[in-house]
Amino acid sequence: MSFIERQLQTSITAITNWCDKNGFVLSAQKTNCVHFCKLRGMHPHPEIFLNGTSISMVSEAKFLGIILDEKLSFRPHILNLKRKCNKTLNLLKILSNITWGADFSSLLKIYKALVLSKLDYGCTIYGYARKSLLQTLDTIHHQGLRLSSGAFRTSPVQSLYIINKEPALELRRHKIVLKYLFKIKSNSEHPMHNKILQPAFGTFYANKKSYIPSFGHRMRSVIQTLNTQNVEIEPKEDGLPPWRGFNIRTIDEFYKLPKSLTSDNVYRQLFYYHRQQHKDFNSAFTDGSKTANHVGSAVVFNNFTVTEKLHEYCTVFTAEVYAILLALNVIGTSQDKKWIIYTDSKSYVEALLN
Repeated sequence: MSFIERQLQTSITAITNWCDKNGFVLSAQKTNCVHFCKLRGMHPHPEIFLNGTSISMVSEAKFLGIILDEKLSFRPHILNLKRKCNKTLNLLKILSNITWGADFSSLLKIYKALVLSKLDYGCTIYGYARKSLLQTLDTIHHQGLRLSSGAFRTSPVQSLYIINKEPALELRRHKIVLKYLFKIKSNSEHPMHNKILQPAFGTFYANKKSYIPSFGHRMRSVIQTLNTQNVEIEPKEDGLPPWRGFNIRTIDEFYKLPKSLTSDNVYRQLFYYHRQQHKDFNSAFTDGSKTANHVGSAVVFNNFTVTEKLHEYCTVFTAEVYAILLALNVIGTSQDKKWIIYTDSKSYVEALLN
C-alpha cells in the first residue's frame, strides 16, 4: 500500500504543478478518492494529499454518469438507474390512458427516448455485472413495452418483444458493445485498439472467476456466441468535409415507366438506346443477393467477373453496397476514366444522394 501511495501522490503532485502553471485550481474539498479493492476484511486505504489537504475516501463516486463503487459490482449504479426509470415510467402510465392517451407508436417513441436511452447509456461498462442485478432492469424494459403496446400483465415476454419489435436488453447490450468493438477495430489509431484486440492477463481472469474480465476478454465470448469472430472490418477513412462535397451523376431511364404497366421489351430497347448514347463509357454491372445461409456480391465487367462471399448476418442492402465498392476498387486501378456503374438498388442510390 505504501508503494501505491507514493505513486499516486507523485502523479497528483505533477498534476497540481501543471494546474498551477496554467491557471487552474483544484479544490481538495470537492475531490474524492475511491479505493477499488476486492478485499473483504479490514484493510488500510491510501492517504493522499492535495495541496496539503487530505483527500476524503468514499465508497463510490459518479464519473460521466456512471456510479463506480469500490467493489466494481455496479450495484449502486443499477439501483439508481432503476429508481430513475421507474419515475419516468409513471409518465407512460398516465399517457397510456385508454380514453384519451397516446397511440402505440407515440408511446413507444416516448419510451425509447426517456427510458431506453438511460438503459443503453454506459451498458458497455455496467453490462457485465451479476445477472441477478441486470435482471432488475429487465422488469423495467418489460413494463415499458407493456405500457407502450397496451398488452396485458400476463402477456408472455417473448410476445412483447415481437409486438414492439424490440429485443431483450441482453441482446441490445450485445449489439451496442459489438458496435463499439467494431468501431475500435476499424480505427488502428485508437488508444485501446491493441489492448482490446490482443487483451492481456488471460490466465489471471481464467483463474480468478470473481473478477470481471477486461473488455477485450468479455468481447471474445460474445463474438464467439454470435459467430462474428471472422468478420473483416474495413479500416476507417476520413470522408470529405461538408464544404468539399462531391457531385454524383445518376441516370434513371426507367423512372417514368412503372413496372406493372411496362413490357420487358420496352425496358430492353430503352437500355440498348442508352448504351448507344454512352458507347464510349465502360460498363460495370453490380448486384447483391441473400439466401437463408448465404450472402454474396458480384460485379460483371466486359471481360471478367468479381465475386465475393459476405457474412451470413449481412443484409441485402449491405450486399448491394459492397458490390458497388468492388466495382469502384477495380475502376480505381483501371487506366480507363469513363465508367458507368449499373445497379438495381434504388435504396442505395437514394441514400447516396441524400
